Amino acid sequence: MDRGYVWFALNNSTTDYVDLSRTLAKSIKQVNRHNKVCVITDKPMEDKLFDVVKVLKEDDSAGQEWKLNNEYKVFALTPFTHTIKLEADMLFTQNTDWWWNFLWQHDQVFSYNCRNYQDKLIKGSFYRKLFERNRLPDVYNGLHYFRRSVKAKQFYDICETIIKDWKTVKEKVLVNCHDKQPTTDVVYALANKIQDPLQNGKVDYEWFKFMHNKQHINGIGQQFDNDNFLYPLKVGNKLYMGGYRQSRIVHYHNKKLVGELNGSTP
Repeated sequence: MDRGYVWFALNNSTTDYVDLSRTLAKSIKQVNRHNKVCVITDKPMEDKLFDVVKVLKEDDSAGQEWKLNNEYKVFALTPFTHTIKLEADMLFTQNTDWWWNFLWQHDQVFSYNCRNYQDKLIKGSFYRKLFERNRLPDVYNGLHYFRRSVKAKQFYDICETIIKDWKTVKEKVLVNCHDKQPTTDVVYALANKIQDPLQNGKVDYEWFKFMHNKQHINGIGQQFDNDNFLYPLKVGNKLYMGGYRQSRIVHYHNKKLVGELNGSTP
């Protein structure tokens, strides 16, 4: 259990994140030899696709529809020495075993910026106005490596402070922030800036970025539906979007897409 992938799977009234997690775990195991996965959830369960299931002793998001307040606990709950933290609504499209040779040289590696369906680099976006106003680093929590280290623990301690004192943070630290809940991307970005304000320790690997399947990131006009326009198609283990074969981790965003893809697999 020296290395593996971890993410949260907390269901709400609209989305079965445990079911999405099964699809993600299956995609990891299909393409990787180093494929241990751990799912953090709020109810005990058994599934052979999950090597480890961690159940939250206390759910900081109890009663909330968008369950994000537990994210800082990943450092304490991961069973791995070297961890890649993901989100449940993702798919792996090719082997990432070689990543570990680079990642474990560092205490932590963030995913800066993202890619669209054409694999074009997207810096900032329609969705990141708060980041621009506050000059936050353009990091994404959906792909983050850390090893058991003082620096990584410090980062998640900062995340905990931000989440637990969110009202003060949004009113006195951030400029023009109206988010009722602390979204994890903002928490990660602010914690990153607090820990490394000059970004002297920044590690930005070109390959450590995911494809983010959002309309404005893909440059799809408002008159179109993103997924109908791109017509995602799964052929065996290969995933095509807009006619482009996807070679990165895909953050598909639309939670219904996986069911549609599974139904269309030849």
